[in-house]
Amino acid sequence: MIHRPIRLTVLTALLGTLAAPAAEAAAPRLVLVCYPGGPVRARDARPAMESMLRVIEETGRWPQGSLTAEFTSKVDTCRELMKEKQPHFAILSTGLFLEHRSGHHLVPVAQPNIRGKTTDTYRILVKKGTFGSVEALEGKTLGGTLLDEPRFLKKIVFRDEIDPAGHFVLEPSRRALRALRELDRGKLDAVMVNDQQHRSLDSLPFSDKLEVVFTSEPLPLVGLVADERKTSREDRARLTQSLSAMCTHAKGKELCKLFGVEAFVPADVDTYKNITRLWRAD
Repeated sequence: MIHRPIRLTVLTALLGTLAAPAAEAAAPRLVLVCYPGGPVRARDARPAMESMLRVIEETGRWPQGSLTAEFTSKVDTCRELMKEKQPHFAILSTGLFLEHRSGHHLVPVAQPNIRGKTTDTYRILVKKGTFGSVEALEGKTLGGTLLDEPRFLKKIVFRDEIDPAGHFVLEPSRRALRALRELDRGKLDAVMVNDQQHRSLDSLPFSDKLEVVFTSEPLPLVGLVADERKTSREDRARLTQSLSAMCTHAKGKELCKLFGVEAFVPADVDTYKNITRLWRAD
């Protein structure tokens, strides 16, 4: 009789030890979605995020509840969440990927395909006849939704030839259309736009009054990345496969439409070698 409580105590301890890893393994994997410079609001993104997770779980044969997501459109909030949450997966801008690549052991998983391209191009617009070059804009106001990552602009967009924080007076905007209207009214001297925003110019009544004075090299889009330490090769392959089917899936179309993406394609690490080199350069 005296040994029975001891056996139960040992058994209880053993079961507790075995249960801990099982509970930890069942914890959902976090997908952090950061979309700086875009018009998407958190309240609009949440239902699309939920649809995305369910599609990934269904097509990738993950158990329901295997994934959870958080969304932000603010660069600083994204930085805080990357540090505090240490997500398994993240959808990041190119600048945020470069900023967190080494510290979080990030590897590209899937690229967004927009209008048949997996690259983006940055342009600076001015009113016709006002400024003939980007150099002539020194000390002038530059607006737009793409100005919250000045190191990315300096190192990658301007190839270290211009430091935007010192060259321009930066006037970030939450809406590209608002910035373009202020340019037309003379309240801004220039506006930076990406490919999607540049394509929308044709719908504006004052588009014929604008001209481009700077065009960047095509820059690779990043899309979904994974923390190599927290995900397996199988995890990453399954997620890539699921995202490849996202934009044709009945429940996934909402997400792709919200972010203007036509498809997701597998990412090639070699695609980012050049911008990684530029980022590291002193």
